[in-house]
Amino acid sequence: MTLSRFTLGAVLFLMLQLYFSAEVLSQQIAWPEGKKMALSLSFDDARESNPTLGVALLDQYDVKATFFLVPSAVKKNLEGWKQAAASGHEMGNHSINHPCSGNFGWSGKPSLYEYTLADMRKELEQANTEIQELLGVTPKVYAYPCGQTYLGRGANAQSFIPLIDEMFLAGRGWLGEAPVDPVLADMAHLTGMKMDNMDFDELLPIVEAASKSGKWLVLAGHETDVAGNQTTYLKALERLLQYAKDPANGIWIAPVGTVAEYVMEQREKIDGAINVPATVRAQPDGQVRLIAERGQGIGPNIKYMPEWKAFGWYTAADRVEWEVEIKKAGQYDVFLDWSVSDDTARNPFVFEGGGASIGGVVGKTGSWETFKEEKIGRMTLSPGLIKMVFRGTSPDPKSGLLDLREVRLVPVK
Repeated sequence: MTLSRFTLGAVLFLMLQLYFSAEVLSQQIAWPEGKKMALSLSFDDARESNPTLGVALLDQYDVKATFFLVPSAVKKNLEGWKQAAASGHEMGNHSINHPCSGNFGWSGKPSLYEYTLADMRKELEQANTEIQELLGVTPKVYAYPCGQTYLGRGANAQSFIPLIDEMFLAGRGWLGEAPVDPVLADMAHLTGMKMDNMDFDELLPIVEAASKSGKWLVLAGHETDVAGNQTTYLKALERLLQYAKDPANGIWIAPVGTVAEYVMEQREKIDGAINVPATVRAQPDGQVRLIAERGQGIGPNIKYMPEWKAFGWYTAADRVEWEVEIKKAGQYDVFLDWSVSDDTARNPFVFEGGGASIGGVVGKTGSWETFKEEKIGRMTLSPGLIKMVFRGTSPDPKSGLLDLREVRLVPVK
């Protein structure tokens, strides 16, 4: 099957739109002191060469890195790791057992296939406690062992990214293919790009690309030595440090947690100017608020309107999706907050997710500038991470469907 010239052109146009819109969005967060990009250096497992060769080189250039620790490995050179922490390097959590999938024969038992969310929570809490007892610091950041974010098998597999989002400021992956977009990235699942077994000339294009687009590059390695498997070469690391410290290159280099905190502060300042999709969780009173700022607009004509903090769209091909964590099973009354002109109202819609759905027609509000909230139905939801969708169902709406500001789920007492 081949793409028609029209279809191929449309695909290329959409890719260009997405590329340039992402470029514009990432520039909305300005790095400190007018820097062009942010760079974080991170190392996993508490390898033996880290507190000796690695930290010595980093300290020589006054650069602070992030070390994701397995407590049992820290004990092999406890004094070295105490000195690393005292000199300002960030200590992160990398679990107790370094669990990976059963595909890794060396990962031991249990593998991630045998873990539950409760198991993972207990292990990460234990790792935090042990690192605090060993080094006097409590980790604020986490790196996924083997970069894997799911536990369980098959139909019972589930992501533990929401758990990392709850427990830590940031979570870093492994073998990512792009730097972090400071506006759009999920802080609980940051991309970590490999720097092991790479010469400086191989790393430089990655750094330059991140600088050109104003991104946050998180590099990930293991050993810090002159040679070896899973090793960040000291020669390459030194040249990278020299390059990053040169003011002419405009690089802010700081630990993962430091950059994450800065990004979160900047996001709060621009909150409402753009929408940043994020996992939605219940409020303290049990309500689940699906606001436009946290939804993802998908389709040819849908647009986020910051002045109204709402999505507006025009065809049945448009929709808004939210990732939602339902913790408490039960019935929820569903309220819609929307606006529409009277001559455009009455187009059909459906709100669905978790195996439940509510259908209806868009009621009048008086004008596009007049918002109204009204109950549209009731749905029964089970615990878990689900996708909830609001979309039109008419094949050809006569005009815009509505401007959607929020869908609110209120637990039935």
